[in-house]
Amino acid sequence: MKSASFGQVIKHGLFTWLQTYPTPEMTRALYARLCDEVLVATMLTLTVQEVKESVAQWADRPQNVFYEAPARRGAWTRTQLLILGQRWLCGDKTADIAEMLGLPPRIRLSKIQAETILAEKRSAIPADPEAVLTWEQASLLPHEARRGRTWLVRNSLNRLTLTGHKGGDKVRWHEAANIEIAYRHFAFQNPREIARDFLISESALKSQSCWEQLPPRRGAKVPWFIHARAEYYIGEHHYIRRECLCKSGCFFWTTRKGGDRVSRRYRRSIAATHGIAA
Repeated sequence: MKSASFGQVIKHGLFTWLQTYPTPEMTRALYARLCDEVLVATMLTLTVQEVKESVAQWADRPQNVFYEAPARRGAWTRTQLLILGQRWLCGDKTADIAEMLGLPPRIRLSKIQAETILAEKRSAIPADPEAVLTWEQASLLPHEARRGRTWLVRNSLNRLTLTGHKGGDKVRWHEAANIEIAYRHFAFQNPREIARDFLISESALKSQSCWEQLPPRRGAKVPWFIHARAEYYIGEHHYIRRECLCKSGCFFWTTRKGGDRVSRRYRRSIAATHGIAA
């Protein structure tokens, strides 16, 4: 592997910078996200053998697969990622790469321009409480204004929605939302990012994860959510979603063999009602 202290010197107009070579840590981090040796090698201008050597000593590395784009709007395809990696390491400008891939531009704004645009966006939010808000629209509203409203969860493969209670800042939880939180948990998404995508507080997320009996995660937390990574983790560690034997309609996560049969929710309800442990 080449040293990261050296690399290609790239010039664009008056600006010059050093395009450093990838490190083994960088290779492993990208592989953890993509799980595709050929794609990682192409994006970092390495050989497949160099990628294999970087992840060889990684005991819990994900299985090598052919990368498939997540089934959500705007997800990057394998071809787009190949183009991105090759052109970035060849020194192309980010604007040129974005144009090549057909990505929407980002326009730099002053604070005054930003406030003007945000005020215009807030004024365009539907007043009808029955209207489903986009994540962006809901994120512009304070907690009080989201009460009784329904909004889309950001980066959800299934266009998941949440609805706030009319009388407080809590939300109505349903099975699809519980499963989504679990999958993000098993995909090692950072709790702060999960809370932002759902537009809830981290304490509310922690409480819901407790009722779902989600196990502690050992590993680095990441800001993104890759559904396939969660499926791999669930299968590798033999987790299943099981219905409580004592409380109909109450589901929770446990191991396939030797896992709990009675939910934590039921045990606590019995303890609170009768003052005894279930």
